[in-house]
Amino acid sequence: MRSLMLLLAITLSAAVQAYQPKEGVDYYDIKPTPPVGQGNEVQVTEFFMYTCPHCNHLEPELVKWVNKLPPNVKFDHIPAMFGGTANLHGRTYYALEAIGEADRLHEKFFHAIHDQKRRLRTRGDIEDFLAQNGVDIDKFREAFDSFAVQTKVNRAAALMRRYGVRSVPVLIIDGRYRVMNTAHIFDTADTLIQRVLDQRKAKQQ
Repeated sequence: MRSLMLLLAITLSAAVQAYQPKEGVDYYDIKPTPPVGQGNEVQVTEFFMYTCPHCNHLEPELVKWVNKLPPNVKFDHIPAMFGGTANLHGRTYYALEAIGEADRLHEKFFHAIHDQKRRLRTRGDIEDFLAQNGVDIDKFREAFDSFAVQTKVNRAAALMRRYGVRSVPVLIIDGRYRVMNTAHIFDTADTLIQRVLDQRKAKQQ
């Protein structure tokens, strides 16, 4: 395990040295800036939308990048709440997460919309799609209408405002940096993850 973590750290360091991102082009500081945290765990969040062609295009490369992250970098998705269909799909994502189906169906949802050209713009359309993919619809409906899912929907909308998310896909690094969807998105994210760790180390000295 130690050797694996060392290898991942070396890989991340090499990526950081290869590209130096530009503030205002590749990423933006999030204001107000949160206090510097502690420890070596860094949270990375992707804001996405299922109907977004750029999110769909990024997804395969995002999966590869996430699979190479060191164990101390934690990753999660947050669906963007831009209203209308976006909110319906966001609530669907959280309902699937609640019943343990989000990971299995995340890429399939993109595929259905962008490759199969399925509309999935109503709850009925979505339930038909989920049933065809082996989801227990009664459990899904219970989760979809639950207070817990509504709470996550509200939190997603609040975090969008907090982080200044106006388009997708974007990556949020430790609540401090908003990384834009450029050709260097993952190099930029690697650099900023290391910057967060360096900031914490400097704080401890």
